[in-house]
Amino acid sequence: MIPEVLDIAIKDIVTIDSNKTLDEAVQKMAASNLRTIVITDTSSYKILTTTQLIDFKLERVDHGTKLKDLGLREVKVINKSLNLINLLNQINSTEEYMVIVDENNKLEGILSYTDIINNIDPQMLMERQTLGNLILNYQAVFAYEDSSALHAVKLIKNSGNDAVIIKNNEEKAVGIFTSKDFINLIHLDCNLTQKISNFMTSPIKTLKEHSTIADALAFIRKQRFKRIIIENDKGYVTGIISQKELLRIVYNKWIELMKKEGSKISKTNEALIQTQAELEEIASTDYLTKIYNRQKFESFLEYEIKKLDRYENGIFTILLVDIDHFKKVNDSYGHLKGDSVLQEFSKILTFSSRKSDVVARWGGEEFIVLLPHTNIEEAILVAEKIRSTVEVHDFKDNLMLTCSVGISQYHKNDTKREIFNRADNALYKAKALGRNRIEIEVLSCNV
Repeated sequence: MIPEVLDIAIKDIVTIDSNKTLDEAVQKMAASNLRTIVITDTSSYKILTTTQLIDFKLERVDHGTKLKDLGLREVKVINKSLNLINLLNQINSTEEYMVIVDENNKLEGILSYTDIINNIDPQMLMERQTLGNLILNYQAVFAYEDSSALHAVKLIKNSGNDAVIIKNNEEKAVGIFTSKDFINLIHLDCNLTQKISNFMTSPIKTLKEHSTIADALAFIRKQRFKRIIIENDKGYVTGIISQKELLRIVYNKWIELMKKEGSKISKTNEALIQTQAELEEIASTDYLTKIYNRQKFESFLEYEIKKLDRYENGIFTILLVDIDHFKKVNDSYGHLKGDSVLQEFSKILTFSSRKSDVVARWGGEEFIVLLPHTNIEEAILVAEKIRSTVEVHDFKDNLMLTCSVGISQYHKNDTKREIFNRADNALYKAKALGRNRIEIEVLSCNV
């Protein structure tokens, strides 16, 4: 089963209004121990990251600047029901972060490109690939432990890395300074001229060069680290690779394959959905008149009854409509003309009804209309519109017709059969009294 985006999203998020200041955002990030914060606006979302905080610090951006004035880019908004394959067809690796919303546009979480590719087990792909083969492209950035914090921050800024390895005079790694450490540094308004050793994380955990990518991924998952520090057999750090870069290498070819397969699956699904919709339409539509058939009408009627049974107040009515003397049409004009009359009659019913009404062919020359939220008095007006329209309609070939209508109203605890029988009895009465008329239900003592 392919997971949906909400299944893998980061739901532990912190938000802040775009009218708040940069300083307020830093305080929230430090208090929550998160590297990102979602900036909300009336119509869009932005994300502030530690990398951007470094830029603002080095550029001496005033901490009192409102977030909306920082020039941050809007992030992509995706629906929570989207699955990973469909998402991969819509994005690329430049979409570092995305926000996830529900059908009401309520924020549900955030998702990074790394999150996406990290949720498909890669170990079968790279069991034999070692970290030593990768480190030439992912050299670590170093700073000595007695250098200033400002120097380390500039190294992060200029190198594009989000971490600096801190080493002693013997060239041995003794700590690491990351973008997350930088958040606390500016939150506490520390003096950047202090030694970086005052702010680094120590000790560090490393993997040997001969470790495989599969080992590295297991290490990341267990330690929940964002990066791997690689050392040789002599204990010297030789490289550092982020979780994102490691996964990008592993999944680069895999993603291309998934995009191709995903495209095929999407097209197949679209075709299946279209076919299903067409079959459902065929199954619910009368073949001649193209309005709902009896089976579909009964499902609407059952739904309406169940809905109103749950509430104290609720009402609907049904109209049972019959074309008067329709047999004479078939006998005098033939069945093709009879079919044409049925088609014309169904159009009159549809035209005379409201959008919320359900019009269906019940069988033969009988039609039925469901009128939601309508009482007997209101239903009589609809029925009269139908009756009078039919009476003056030109069915061509010098053919004029009339119709009779029986009306019944839903009462608490009515069954489908009970409400229909009352409409049927009313229709029978209308025909017995001369046709071309409307009659309403007669209630028994039990109703």
